[in-house]
Amino acid sequence: MIPNIKLLVFMTVSLSSNVVLSDLISLEDTELSHVDGAGIGIVLEDFVFEAGESVDGGNTFDIGGLKTSSGGDVVLSISQLYIAGADSNQGANVINNPVNIGRLTNPFNLELIDGNDVGVANKAVFEFAAPKTLNGSRLSERPDMGIRFDLEIDGNRAQSLEAHVQKLSIDGSYLRLWGGNGRTEGEIAFNINTPQIDFFACDAAGNNCGETVTFSGVDITAQLGSGDFQPVTFEVLSEGQFVFDVASLQGKCASVNVSGGCSAGSGGFTELNEFYTSGPRADIRIDDVTVGGTSFGSSTITNLQIQYLEVRSRDL
Repeated sequence: MIPNIKLLVFMTVSLSSNVVLSDLISLEDTELSHVDGAGIGIVLEDFVFEAGESVDGGNTFDIGGLKTSSGGDVVLSISQLYIAGADSNQGANVINNPVNIGRLTNPFNLELIDGNDVGVANKAVFEFAAPKTLNGSRLSERPDMGIRFDLEIDGNRAQSLEAHVQKLSIDGSYLRLWGGNGRTEGEIAFNINTPQIDFFACDAAGNNCGETVTFSGVDITAQLGSGDFQPVTFEVLSEGQFVFDVASLQGKCASVNVSGGCSAGSGGFTELNEFYTSGPRADIRIDDVTVGGTSFGSSTITNLQIQYLEVRSRDL
């Protein structure tokens, strides 16, 4: 059920010191020819979403076709999926706890941008971007989100698995897509911040839950792909398998020196030097990891760069 949803879609036509909201009207071709659009902004006000409230029935959807090692049928059902305001108490307080996602002054954006501005030469680039992070602060509201999976083996409900995220912010994240080499290429940036993520398993009725694994103070900043120099690609092969990869840097240098590095002044040297100096990287910081109340301390990964990555599906 999705009560009380407000969706505002607007196009920026001109800049003005006053904001005026009125009914939408159709425009003639001559009027449209003078419009300078700045994309589509999306804001969800007083938004809540909850699906599959009951563990017994009301499942959102099932994932089938899985097998145990002995050949038994396995079905993974999503029995609860929610988005709500802060302090949702792991999905117990959803419907009367709305949240604003995006702001009128800082919305989610759908737009076509000039590829020359983002390292994609002479192409239009589709961009879906979360609200921008301005002046080091996160201006959009921060919703709670959660999901519960129910595991069924040979027709018998075995257990439920739950994940809950508190006060999630993705401000500054974006997805960029463009066409290249007969496939879809792109660039992805993650900017994730949350004070707490909880994982735990319960019995078939959703009770008698085991120890909780908690990640506290999670801050992830990561970028996959770097324009058309090192794009990420999305492709479906003829046999139906899906492939996602981050392009290899092999062959980017025209001349290799005796130590195996790129020769200074050769083709690709400047681009590779910029890549290793200021190219895409990942920083992951977790203030504390606890299992059943026992702390395992903090964890940090900084300046991680991916030179090549391939992920593909396979039949089991």
